[in-house]
Amino acid sequence: MLHILFEPLYHGTIVPFKRIDVSRGKGRRDFGRGFYMAVSAGQAIGMMHKKFREALSRRRDARVSDFQKTLYRIRLKPEVVDTLKVKTFAAADMEWLDFILMCRASEGVPHDYDLVVGPTADDDTMMALKFYHDGAYGMPGSATAKSLLLQVLETENLGVQCHVGKQSVADRVVASMEEVDWRMMP
Repeated sequence: MLHILFEPLYHGTIVPFKRIDVSRGKGRRDFGRGFYMAVSAGQAIGMMHKKFREALSRRRDARVSDFQKTLYRIRLKPEVVDTLKVKTFAAADMEWLDFILMCRASEGVPHDYDLVVGPTADDDTMMALKFYHDGAYGMPGSATAKSLLLQVLETENLGVQCHVGKQSVADRVVASMEEVDWRMMP
């Protein structure tokens, strides 16, 4: 799984930036507050479009021209990656589920990993997590409830993401970040 860190990663946004700022990330996310990169350009483009739709629907006075859809291709420094504390999840299994449940309960970064790589919890995952917390699958935290939650998630269809939660790591590990034309991506 670590090999994906040596391939290009992608980040889609509606607010262009010159430098990664992990503090701009929101809390209660899969691997904690921070900066997320997708393994596939298609996944990052999908997130970019989702952010665009959400931004337009949240503000009554929002105009399409208020936002700029931007896709970044990011390369990490292999020599730095090799020195980092990296957590990888090869599959959306019980260990992954426990980790995202812990991270989604926190506004910050409730772990000490420099990079976390693993499946992305998508929109369907969000609804399933709500049902889980509401007790629809049994007592939240129980093995039965978590087992049912994993069955509902259709984990084989989830994309893969990479998370950086520390600014010092982001500053050291990024070799290059370039804007690419998302309309030209396969």
